[in-house]
Amino acid sequence: MVNRRSIDFVLQLCNASIFHVSFPFFLIPCFKMYGFSNENLAFILAAIYGVLLFVVKIAYWFHERSQRRDGKVDWEDEVVLITGGANGIGYLLAEMLAIRRITVVVLDTQPVKTALDIDSYICDVSDPQDIARVAKEIREDVGEPTILVNNAGIVTGKSIMDLSVEEIKKTMDVNFLGQAYMVKEFLPEMIKQNHGHIITISSTMGVMAAPQMADYAASKAAVKAFHETLETELRFVYKTPNVKTTLVCCGKIETGMFQGASERMPFFTPALEPIEVVRQIIASMEQRRGRNQIMMPLYANFVPLVSITPAWFQDLARRVSGADRAMETFVGRHGARDPEGEEGHRKMT
Repeated sequence: MVNRRSIDFVLQLCNASIFHVSFPFFLIPCFKMYGFSNENLAFILAAIYGVLLFVVKIAYWFHERSQRRDGKVDWEDEVVLITGGANGIGYLLAEMLAIRRITVVVLDTQPVKTALDIDSYICDVSDPQDIARVAKEIREDVGEPTILVNNAGIVTGKSIMDLSVEEIKKTMDVNFLGQAYMVKEFLPEMIKQNHGHIITISSTMGVMAAPQMADYAASKAAVKAFHETLETELRFVYKTPNVKTTLVCCGKIETGMFQGASERMPFFTPALEPIEVVRQIIASMEQRRGRNQIMMPLYANFVPLVSITPAWFQDLARRVSGADRAMETFVGRHGARDPEGEEGHRKMT
């Protein structure tokens, strides 16, 4: 559920009231009931607002329809593969799909603890040979995955000078190369069948970084660029319009991965509940939108704009939002900064 003490909740209320398409049908008669003539400025503005709102809603409806030309997903034909699904949003996503009796496969470095029907495989996604080994088992046991959720990720939360070479390499191996290896393994069959869906979990940090996030931000920026290239190749090189893509760029998600990181202005930069993100991911799967993006919460939609502003404005945005010092109190999921105690700081934002 959306944090009720956030601007996102205020926007939700507006969408259910003054931004709802039915609002002008109540507003305009009220003006007439209170004696406003057709020439009155308030009545004219209300009429203009009603027309503009109606046009925007119709345009948005047509846009939504154009993104779902091949209809909704038929879950009986789908096999959903989720990396990093032993905890965090990956785990919640797996459970929500399994409850609906959808075939779900999870890859992680630790087993999935659940009573639901979820196929779990131990796999290090940073090792392409391990992926190939597990992929063979999955194909024999379950079938060919048709929906890939690249979700596995780690974070160290250290400054550049405190990061070791091994930590930088590990972050890039898991967060970026792991996603690339998974796509290389499972995309060929999707292209062959002209059917599939690849969901990439990136982050707002991949768009505009903050202190003590160098390795994480670099890996998420690489993931975003890789995903955007994938979209163009599916469209122009492989010409497979029915292989869908979704890029998820969210702010902080309350999974414990960024435990201790602070928010200076939580009303404008609220942390997300995992269920909010999972619902959007499932909706993207169901509606089979092409080249879809999930940007949450509200401020995430403005991060790309801020990232192209002058440096002084970017610094101001970091100070105002608290991003400049957010990681100073970071402890991670297990209350330690050492990623070796991690399998650990899994589950991305």
